[in-house]
Order: sequence, then structure tokens, then C-alpha cells
Amino acid sequence: MNAHDLDTRGWPCPTADEMRRIDTSAIRERGIPGRVLMETAGRAIADGLRRHYPNARRPLVVAGRGNNGGDGFVIARVLRDADDRLKPRVVVLGELPTSGEARENFELLVSMGMEVTIDPGEKELQVLLEGSDLIVDAVFGVGLSRPVEGDIARSFSQIDRTKCPVLAVDLPSGQSSDTGAVLGTRLRADLVVTLGLPKLGLALDPPNAEIWVADIGLPWDLIEGKAIRAHVWTDAVARRQLPDRIDDGHKGSFGHVFVVAGSEGKTGAACLAANAAIRGGAGLVTVAVPRSLNAIFEAKLTEPMTLPVEDDGRGYFVQGSLEQLIRGAEARDVVVLGPGIGQDPQTVRMLHDLLGRWQGPTVVDADGLNGFAGQPRALRANGARVLTPHPGEASRLLNVPVVEIQHDRVGHARRLAELADAVVVLKGKGTIVAAPDGQVLINPTGGPGLATAGTGDVLAGLIGALLGQGLEAFEAAGLSAYLHGLAGEHRNVGASASEVAERIPVVWDQVRRAQETSYAPGWLRRFYKPR
Repeated sequence: MNAHDLDTRGWPCPTADEMRRIDTSAIRERGIPGRVLMETAGRAIADGLRRHYPNARRPLVVAGRGNNGGDGFVIARVLRDADDRLKPRVVVLGELPTSGEARENFELLVSMGMEVTIDPGEKELQVLLEGSDLIVDAVFGVGLSRPVEGDIARSFSQIDRTKCPVLAVDLPSGQSSDTGAVLGTRLRADLVVTLGLPKLGLALDPPNAEIWVADIGLPWDLIEGKAIRAHVWTDAVARRQLPDRIDDGHKGSFGHVFVVAGSEGKTGAACLAANAAIRGGAGLVTVAVPRSLNAIFEAKLTEPMTLPVEDDGRGYFVQGSLEQLIRGAEARDVVVLGPGIGQDPQTVRMLHDLLGRWQGPTVVDADGLNGFAGQPRALRANGARVLTPHPGEASRLLNVPVVEIQHDRVGHARRLAELADAVVVLKGKGTIVAAPDGQVLINPTGGPGLATAGTGDVLAGLIGALLGQGLEAFEAAGLSAYLHGLAGEHRNVGASASEVAERIPVVWDQVRRAQETSYAPGWLRRFYKPR
């Protein structure tokens, strides 16, 4: 694995189809036989098992009929040959493999006289589990596409009830390698040893487990040549995106952010976005506010300036606000539009007209997005545009139920990015940053501490600040999500969005000073070469 590429682009996370293309190319283009790939994979898992569980003596390899099961057969054989103290046993759930490398390795096990149990009943499996001190999950791999049910689902429940640690081969059985979704039921895992590359589903919904990536000798140029479109950033990648702070710079050197936000009862959203832009390094920030609310903003804001805009005394932006907002945008570098702006019909018409005429760098958030429900193509622009929906806002934009958005977050983020011709930041667990060309970043930072009012406004302001400092839209969105997540990880329960904004300079410096690493914080634990 090329560490330099990992530290400049992040961890590539292939889908099942992308991984199959890599394996096929390794076989056809590089002449690596399939049985060698399976042997290497099985030996890598066995090596990881012995490293992490050195005191295990009675591992039970639970195998399926596919290539994941074939890896399991190799694991059992290698463990037995490597150490006389190890007494591995194998149980096959369901039917036996009928052909290919998995069948060959099964027959090799049988010829060696190893203990193999085929399709056990509940009582027989329970006896095997009670006589084991470690479970190796080699049932399903990246190819699983339908829910786990019936006898295998019941076997999974039995395994989950044991106190034995579980090592998962490639990813926990029952988890989609493409979406991270649980397909019927998912086996728990304490250690996941994923082969060659971390699979996309692991990045989207990491199990509560150690995750190791085993180097199984896949040529790095072959991996790059298959154009994997999803990556997980690391501290090293984030550090390379941090904009320079030139020694002779002044406030005009680092961008002027124009925040168009706020309405009666929602002034806080605008203030959070503006203060986050300051904390994100913007040299100047001006907040366009409904004129009748200006006194409130003047009292709340210190560093950001205000631009009172005509509102006919209503406390929200009206159609008559448009020309003043256009002039204000043209005098600045980037627009952050939407936090707390409300959904009055006049405001919505103003939003459509403003985004139709202003083609400069823009972040559209919150009600700025809700004003385009069912009309994502109306958000297209010639300039850089970043959309920051949470799942509910994405649901309204795409006319798709929230449950479907959450079931395939990458797919829907990509679709919205393509329709709107914009970078999309789909917020939530494992925030997705998607570009119109299909490139995706899965953000590894953050957590439930960010689930409080106003943190989305902070993210919008931070993205605006980085756009104003010259970053491209995809990089600005990715770096903002990364820093925002780090700032939220260090919060106590009950802390506020304002405190997330206050921590942005702290985590910025943390990333800037971080040592070179190929690990994603809170997600990937180890990358190793088998002995």
C-alpha cells in the first residue's frame, strides 16, 4: 500500500463491484491466481487473529458457501499448521460450496482430517459454541445483497449470545458492503480484519469494533486504475487542505463572507453561522439581516458587521430585499444563505431570484434549501455551490422518504449533487460529501455530541470561510466537515453549538500539528502487513 497516496487522498473505500473489478484485474492482468488471493487473504486473517488474540486456543471458524467461507477454510488450516496449541474447528452454515477456490479449500480441510460440521442444528451449534474461546465470522463477504433470514439468522442469534469475542472476515456478516445497512441481521464483531482495502459499508456505519486493514499484496497502481470514487480522510489529508496564512496578510487577504440569514425568532442561526465564519479564518464577515431586527443583531454580534436590508417591518426577507442583497453579494467573496431565514412565500421567491442571479461561491443551508423542495435543478449555478442538507432537507429536495435517504446515504447524496450540479454535504452519522462527478468523501469525525440545535449553522459558516480563503468547493466542504466533527467530539453533553464554533481554532491547530498518519480518527485502528 502506498502510504503517500493514503496521506494525500485518504483511504479508498470500494463498493462490492469496485472490489470485484480489482480482484478480477489482479487475476487477469497481473496473473495472480484466484487460489493465491484466497490463500493470502486467509493467511492475513490468521495472522491478525494470532496478533490480537494470542491466548486463543479453541477458535471456531463459522463459514458460508462463498469466497468468504473459502477464506475461513484457509484460516482454519493455517492456524492448525502454525501452532500445535491451537485446535481450530469449522462449522459450515447452509450448503457447501460447489465449485471454485472455496470448494478446493474445503476439500483440502477434509483431506487433512480436520473437524468440520456441516449445517448444524441449534443444539449441535450450541455445543460447538460452548467449546470455543473465539469465533471467526467467515459467513458472508462483500457480495451479500439480500436480507439474512431463516436458519442462518437463527444461528447468528446464537453466536451473538455467546461471550466469545468475534473476529469478522472483511466485514461483519449481514452488513451491506455498499451502504453499511444491516441486511436482516448482522453478526456482532469485536475485531474486523478487512482485506486489502476498507469496504465502503464499513466507513459508512463502522461496527463497534477494532478495524484493521490487512495488506494482501494488491498492486497499488491497480487499485488506483479502478477509479474508486469514495474515500475516508485522515488527519494527514486534512492538514494538506488547510489554507495558508501568509505572513504579510491582512483582513482583506482571507475572504469576505456575506451571510444572508435570520428572521424573527431565528436570529441565533445567523449569528452562529457568522461567528463560525470568523472562527474558520475569514478576514471579514457581514451579515445581511431584516432591517427591523438589526438592533438584535448589533447586540449579539461583535466581530461580524451587519447590513440591514429592507423587510417592510415584517422581520423576514421580502421580495424588495433582492436588489440590496445582490449588491451586497457582489461586494463580497462568498455567500452563506439560509440559516434561520424562514419560509414565508416572499422569502422563498427572493431566494429563487437571488440564486438565479448570483453565480459566485455560495453555501445554501437550512431554509435556503427548503425553499427548493422538489426542485434541486433550480439550485444549479455557474459558480461553486455547496448544499448542506440534513436527511429531512434532502428528503424534501428529492421527494424521497427520509428512511430511504438513510438507507443509501451515498447514493442519494450523489444523486442530489448531480441534479443540482453542486457539492452536497449530507449531514448525520458519517457525513457524506459528494461532488457532481460522483466523488465522495465519508467524514470519520464527529458523533452524537453534534446532535443539538445550531451545529448545522456552524458548519455552513465554516464552509463559507474556507471558500472565501480560496479552497475549491469539494475540499472546503470536506475540510469543514472534518474540523466541525473534531470540534464536536470534545464537547460534553449539554454543551452548545456556540462551543463547537469556539473549538474550531483549537482543532485547526490540532490537525496542523498532527504527525503523519494513515489512520482515520475514531474509525481505522491499524494497517498492517502480515508476517
